[in-house]
This record gives sequence, structure tokens and C-alpha cells, in this order.
Amino acid sequence: MMSGKRRYTVLRSVALLMLMVCPALTGQSPMSTYFMETIPQVRQINPAMMPRANGFYTLPGIELMVGSDLSFSNIFQDKGGEWVSPLSRRFDYDKLYRATGKVFNVNEQTTVDILGFGFRRGRDYFSISYSIKGDLNAGLPRDLFKVTEKGFADGSVFDFSTLRMKTQLYKEINIGYAREWNDKLNVGINVKPLFGMVAGMTDINRLELRTSREKYEVLVDGSIRVSAPVEITEGVPGEFPEDIEGRELEDSEMRAYLTGFRNPGFAIDLGAVYKFNDKWHFSAAVNNLGFISWKSDLNSLSFKGNYSFEGLELDGSNKDDLDDALEAIGDSLKSIINYSTGHGKFSTSLVPGIWLGAEYHLNHYMSFGFISRSMLQKNNFREDLNISANYKPYSFVSVNVNYSYCFNGANGLGTALSVLLGPLQIYAVADYAPVRYSNVIMDDSEFVMFPYQKQLNVRAGLNLIFGRHGNRNNPSIDFR
Repeated sequence: MMSGKRRYTVLRSVALLMLMVCPALTGQSPMSTYFMETIPQVRQINPAMMPRANGFYTLPGIELMVGSDLSFSNIFQDKGGEWVSPLSRRFDYDKLYRATGKVFNVNEQTTVDILGFGFRRGRDYFSISYSIKGDLNAGLPRDLFKVTEKGFADGSVFDFSTLRMKTQLYKEINIGYAREWNDKLNVGINVKPLFGMVAGMTDINRLELRTSREKYEVLVDGSIRVSAPVEITEGVPGEFPEDIEGRELEDSEMRAYLTGFRNPGFAIDLGAVYKFNDKWHFSAAVNNLGFISWKSDLNSLSFKGNYSFEGLELDGSNKDDLDDALEAIGDSLKSIINYSTGHGKFSTSLVPGIWLGAEYHLNHYMSFGFISRSMLQKNNFREDLNISANYKPYSFVSVNVNYSYCFNGANGLGTALSVLLGPLQIYAVADYAPVRYSNVIMDDSEFVMFPYQKQLNVRAGLNLIFGRHGNRNNPSIDFR
């Protein structure tokens, strides 16, 4: 049995990992990058935007993003200098429920740029790049917290139907083309062949638990699908498998995962830039319209039905008995719910994004921008707004300072900087940069935390730039 102190430590660790760590898991680039035309990676956001260079090579770079509807200060609360968890009797659940809806969402995304290049030819711009991407999208039901608030009291109904998780790791080849259609309009497209490496997803239509003194009733309808090197050891037919564990890979199998082209997919980005006049430019892009079809190393578990089992004698409202209650429920579910296994194909979608931008050019080296970014996924529509000042005083340096606001999410400052050292460009970009921190005392330990941080998006990397003073048709101003 897990002790109360250990339970407290585990809960804290899970929250720290969820809110502050960006694991290697399609990514939406930082909004700070959008008006940084000196950085070639701007073409990944809006394919109609042409980098301000005659040609470029992209060197390795990385992008990390983590976002959550809840911050550390929502899940843990400051009570007179001591932070308490939902397992504490001093925890204010009403405050927690005001911060989230029926489900709260967690999104974690990573992009690792391997290599790429691009060049301008007349009114056309061509580019190609190769990267490894991944994402994790999870929805956690609010009723999970009701378990710690009220326990398994008589007559309770817990609805976990909004529980979902999707994770995928894949390779992307980005083939980009942009054209100056005329003096006012640029259009662009990114065609992206995709090749999946590993994936897992849930498809839960119904998951409810109803309690009484006589019996507990479970109503369930859903499935879990994976494409990964795992082995399932089946036990009694119709009952939960005896064991699910990862399979050891031979060197040849590992190389196949890293370099193979199985699990094909396809995505597309579309973009346009309209130059209303010398001062005002408007732009729009739709990204990541695509999917991956998973065909290798397939396993699935499906379950459907209404089941009941003998009510527990434990007092669920007693926090010290929660572990016993959860373990007993888990054992009962394994023995009564009928599962079926399979190896069918399935597909996963990317996370589409819609970008709308407006930029006002004060002069050749100073502009102000506005961005709206919408991310579309099941039960998790996210809208971000961003205003920025973009300063390019010399051809070898550019700076962006901005402020972002996410509805029902975070708000905060961001920045971007690119510097040229000869042909070598170094750049770093950040949205929702953490600025408020606290010394958190918890479980007899003290550590530094950003307790109000809900989102963080950073990117950094290297490029080789040729024609750094701008393209031949639209040179930058250089004051040297």
C-alpha cells in the first residue's frame, strides 16, 4: 500500500512533470517567429512568407512547447506559505473547479530540425527540410478531482467519458514553394510527406462509475490503440491481458524505426500575404491539415458493456483509504469487464492551426504586428492573441518583443532574437516566458517553481544565411 506521504510526493511529481517539463514528443511554432523574416523557419508557419535571404541552409535546432489549462497554483494551493495538494483537508476545491471546465487539457509538442535548405529564383522561393516531430494531447476529466474531494461516497456518479490521450512520434519532409503572384500578393504551400514511428490513442465514448453501499456499477464503451514495439500476453479469454510490456528491439529493428518509411501520412500548409500598401501587410495560413495511417506493430484493446460488482466496505471519503479503494476497484474491473484484443489499422490526425496576421510598417526597420492563432482538436479549441514590436536596426540583427494572451489559459511576455556572425545565424525565440517564480515549501522540502505558468513555447537553432542583406528584389536597410 502506498503511504500518504508517498502519495503526496507522487502527485506533486506528476504535476511538476506535466506543467514544467517539455518531453520529446505537430508543433505550432512560437508566435514570436511570425514576423521574424530574417529567420528561414518563418516559412514553416506561413509558407507564403519568403525569408529575407537569397538562400539558406538550416542546421540542427529544437522547438519545445507545453501547455495546460491548469497551472501548478491551481492543482496545489498556497496556505500560509505552505503548498497543499488536493489530498489535504485544507484544499479549496471550489477554487479549483472555477479554473477548469468539465475537462482540462494538456498539450506537449516537440520538433527537432535535422537539416534543410532553400533558395530564391526570380519571384519564386523553394525549400525543403527534414525533421522529427511528436505531440501529446491529453484530456483529463474534472471528476478525477471529485474522487479526492469526496471519495467513493454512497450515491456518487463519476463521469470519466472525457478522458482521452493521443501521442505520436513521426518524421516529416517539408517541401515548400512560395511565389510573388504580383506586387501585392504572395502565396505559398508546404507539402509534407509523413512517416510514423510510434503512436497511441484512446477512443472513449463512455466511462462512468456509479456507487452505492450494495454495488458499484461501471458503464464503459471505448478502445485503446497503439502502434509500437509492445507485447501483449493474453490470459483467460475475455479478461484483461496478463501482461503488457515493451519488446526489446534488435539493432536492425531500431534502425528501421529511426530510418524507415512505414506508417505513411500526408499533410499540407497553405498561406498568403497581401500587401495592402507600403504600411499595412495582412497574412493568413492554415497548417497541419493531414493524418498518419498506422499499419505496423498494431495492438488494440476494446471494451463495451455495463458491469457491476460488490460495493466496497472502505470509507472512500477517508483520504487514507483512497489507495485501498482504487486498488480494489482496479482489481474488480480487471475481473469483470470483457476485453477484446485486435491488430487493426488506425489513423491519427495532426493538430491543425489557423494563423491570421496584420503588420504595420512604421519605417524600413520598425514594425508592429498582431497575430491570432487557433489550434483545433477534439474538446480542446485554443485561441491565442499576440501583439509585437519588431525591430531590425541592422542587416545582421533583428529583435522582437511581444505579449501573448490565451483564452482560458496563459498570458505573458515573449521575445525573439537573431544574430548573424558572418554566414552563421543564431536565433532564439520564446512565447509566454516565465517571469514570476516562488520558493515553494512542500512535503518538508523547498524548491523554486513558476507556480502560475500554464504555457511555454521556445525555439532555438542555427542557420547558414547567404545574401544576408535581403533578397535581390527587396534589400534590407543597412546602417553600417
